[in-house]
Amino acid sequence: MKILAVSLVLAFLTGAASAQNSKELLTLGDVVDLAVKNSPAALAAEQDIIITRQRVHEARFMAMPQFTLSGTLSRVNLEYPAVLGSEMGDSFIAPGSGDAFYTVRAQALQPLYTGGKNTNTLKLAKTANNQAKVNFETVKADAALAAKKAFYTLLYQRRLREASQEWLKRAASLNDSVRKDAFEEIESAMLLSGLSGRARQAEQGEEAARTELLKVLNREPGYGADVEGAFEPQPVEAGANLSLVTAMETRSELKSELYKAQMDDIAVNMAMIRRYPTIYLGASYDVNAPHFSSLVDQTARSSNWLASVSVHFPLSYDIWTQVLQRKAQQRQGELKRSELQDRIRFEIISAHKEAVFWQAEAEKMRAEIERMKTAYEAAARSVRPAMPELRALCSLCGLEKNYLDAVYSQLMARIRLEWAQGRDFSK
Repeated sequence: MKILAVSLVLAFLTGAASAQNSKELLTLGDVVDLAVKNSPAALAAEQDIIITRQRVHEARFMAMPQFTLSGTLSRVNLEYPAVLGSEMGDSFIAPGSGDAFYTVRAQALQPLYTGGKNTNTLKLAKTANNQAKVNFETVKADAALAAKKAFYTLLYQRRLREASQEWLKRAASLNDSVRKDAFEEIESAMLLSGLSGRARQAEQGEEAARTELLKVLNREPGYGADVEGAFEPQPVEAGANLSLVTAMETRSELKSELYKAQMDDIAVNMAMIRRYPTIYLGASYDVNAPHFSSLVDQTARSSNWLASVSVHFPLSYDIWTQVLQRKAQQRQGELKRSELQDRIRFEIISAHKEAVFWQAEAEKMRAEIERMKTAYEAAARSVRPAMPELRALCSLCGLEKNYLDAVYSQLMARIRLEWAQGRDFSK
């Protein structure tokens, strides 16, 4: 029995350890999809789409007839006539009408002409819905950019940690076989200390990058996930002019500003139509009886019906002040769109130049480090281990770090360029 219990405990611990060590491998596409799916800002923007869609339905309802069905029970003791308020049915009660009566009323109100208010309200609601959609795309693009940065940062830190540990291992092995005097002993200790510190920093950087990835994915700290992908430069084949054209067509912020311009136009129109009259057609039918059961008895009840047309002419002092305010806001929107276009141009030009520069720099550094490694290996085979070899090995470690830095800078510039133009290069 004890043996069985011990076996079960060992099996449980083994399974827990294997489950802890096993991590979900995520590609760049997986990281982007999860980040967008779990982004609180994207989820909130998606709810804005639902809200604006329902407001479109509400705007359509404004042009439809409005129906009201009401019932009133009144008990009175009057010495002079009284009028019930709108909440009680707008009824006139004479002193000789009795001490109690019931009223059932059906009303209908149809707007015939509102000067374009209902039409413009519907246009405004539709435009707001379209703007909510492009705002959702903007938030998704920002979440995708953060996901790409976290993905490549983790790849960079992991590759830097692997290279640092490999060079430290080789340097420690070489140091044991090198004969040194007192000063060379101090120098070798300083070189190994530098490599060891670089390896520790790279390890801490990898942990920080992994934590940032979990933050972007909106996961708990204990979530087992790792990334897989090639850490190498990705060429930018499109020119800056093509990226500019793409940005003007697909950048969600520009689309949002275009919808904002439409909303400003509608706001000016709605301020202008305040000068126009509104016309309503209304009808109502009342049934009054002294008892509830008498409502269905035609001989014991009384009924009224009426139909009317109402015309309202606005006489407001602030009509033109509202128009001038809306036109000023429209001008502000035009200036903001112009500023946004200029900012996007500078973003694309800057990101494109940086990506091209670091792409060429990474290629040069890769060729240089390969050439230096080949020369180092050849020299190491031809001479006995000595301090110059240890110094050259540490220099190679720094050269490889510079290459990894160049690759990371090129990838960061490339994903910023993708974000700036509003579309990935692979699409």
